[in-house]
Amino acid sequence: MKLKKLFRDFGYVISSNALTLLISTMVIVIVPKLIGVKEYGYWQLFTFYSSYLGLLPFGWLDGIYLRYGGERYENLDKKLFFSQFVMLMLLQVVFATAFIIVGLFVHNEYFFFIINSLAVYLVILVAQSFFKFILQLTNRMREFSIIMILANFFYITIVIFQLLKDIHDFRSLIGAFIIGNLIATLYGAFVLRDIFISGFRHFNWSFGEAFANIRVGIQLLISNLAAMLIIGVVRIGIQRGWGIETFGKVSLTLSISNLLMVFINAISLVLFPKFRRIKRNKLNELYPIIRDLLMPIIFVGILFYFPISYFIPIWLPKYSSALIYMSILFPMIAYQAKFEILSNTFLKVLRMEKQLLVINVATLCFSILMTIISVFFLHSLTFTIFTIVIVMAIRSTISELYVKSKLNVRFSFELLLESIMVALFIFLTWYLPVTEALVAYILVLTMYLLIKKHDIFSAIKAAQSM
Repeated sequence: MKLKKLFRDFGYVISSNALTLLISTMVIVIVPKLIGVKEYGYWQLFTFYSSYLGLLPFGWLDGIYLRYGGERYENLDKKLFFSQFVMLMLLQVVFATAFIIVGLFVHNEYFFFIINSLAVYLVILVAQSFFKFILQLTNRMREFSIIMILANFFYITIVIFQLLKDIHDFRSLIGAFIIGNLIATLYGAFVLRDIFISGFRHFNWSFGEAFANIRVGIQLLISNLAAMLIIGVVRIGIQRGWGIETFGKVSLTLSISNLLMVFINAISLVLFPKFRRIKRNKLNELYPIIRDLLMPIIFVGILFYFPISYFIPIWLPKYSSALIYMSILFPMIAYQAKFEILSNTFLKVLRMEKQLLVINVATLCFSILMTIISVFFLHSLTFTIFTIVIVMAIRSTISELYVKSKLNVRFSFELLLESIMVALFIFLTWYLPVTEALVAYILVLTMYLLIKKHDIFSAIKAAQSM
C-alpha cells in the first residue's frame, strides 16, 4: 500500500466530504434561522426516515461490497453487474409503489408529502448507492467523490435560490435534496455506462448471483440496521416523549456534534478496498499505527466544540434549550471514529460479519432498555441524551476487544485513557463557562499528547516507511 497513492485517494474523498461539511454547516446554521421550529422538525423527520431507506435492498449491495471489495474495475463481469442493477431497481420500484399506496391513507398533509418524497428518493438513492459501491470497491475514488460533490452542489444551489426568493418551506428543502441527488445519480450512470452497454447487449436474469449477494450481505444489513437504531430508538423516544419541536432541536444538536464525522467516514471509505488487498500479517501492524494517529487527531478536533458552542446559541436562540446538550454529545465522536475507522473496517476486512452483527444487536437491545427507562419512567431529557454517549461507548469498546483478540494487539491502557478524556471533557464543559472549560481542556489535551508522544512519533515513522 503506497502512502502517496493512499493520500491521493484521501484527497479525493476528503475534498468531496469537505464540501459536504460546508453544506451541512450552512444547512445547520442558516435553515433553522429562516424556517420555523416545527417546519425544521418535519425536515429532520424526512432526513431521519430517509437514512433507513438503504436497508430496503436487503443486504444486496452489502453483499456485492463484501464479495467484490478490492477487485479491479476492468476485471468485473459487466453483464452480470447490469443484471444485478436491473433486478435491484425493479425491487425498489415495488417498495416505492407500496409507499405511495400507504400515503393515500395518511390524512396529515405534511406526512403525506414526506411519505411520497421518500418513495421518489428511494429509487434515486438505491441507484446512486449501486454506482457508488461499484466505484468504491474498485477504488475509483475520484469518480466516487464527484458523485458526492454534484449531489451537494446542486442541492445547496437550489436551497440558496429558494431562500433568496423567500421560499421558507421544508417541502422545498426536500425537493432540492432529491433533485441534487438525481443529477449526481445520472452522472454515476454516465461514468459506468460500459456496464449498461454490455448489459443491454447480453442481458440475462442472474437470480443465483442475487441470492449469493443477499446471503452474504444480509448479516451486514441487519448489523447496519441495528447500528442505525442504536441512536435511532433514542431519537424516536425523544419524539414520543417531548414532541416534534424538541425532536428537531435535539436533531440539530446531533447534526452539529456529528460534523467531524464527515471526515471520519471519508477515511473509512478509502481504507476498506485497500485493506482487502493487504496480507493478514500486515493488518496486525496497521491497526496500532492507525489507532495512534487517529485518536490524537480526534481529541484535537474536539476543540471545535468551543467556538461552535459560543456562536450557535447566539445565532439560533430558539434552539438554546437543546444546544446545552452539545457538551454531552460532541465527544461521542471519539467512540464513533474508533468504531467506523478501526472496528467496523477491520471486522469487515477480516470477514467477521457475525461478530459485528452480535455487537450491534446487543448494543441496540441495551439502547432500547435505556430509552424506555429514561423516556417513559424517568422522563428525563438529560438522561436520554446521556444514553446516546453511553451506548456508543459500549459498542466501541466491545468491538475493539473483538478486533484485539483477532489481531493479537494490545491497547487496554489506551481504552482507559480515552474514556478518561471523554469523561473529563463532558465534566468540564457541563460545569464550567466556555472560556474556563477551554483552558482546562487544553491542559488535559496537552497531558494526553505528552503521554502518547512516543506512540504518535512511532506511528508517523512507521506510516512513512510503508
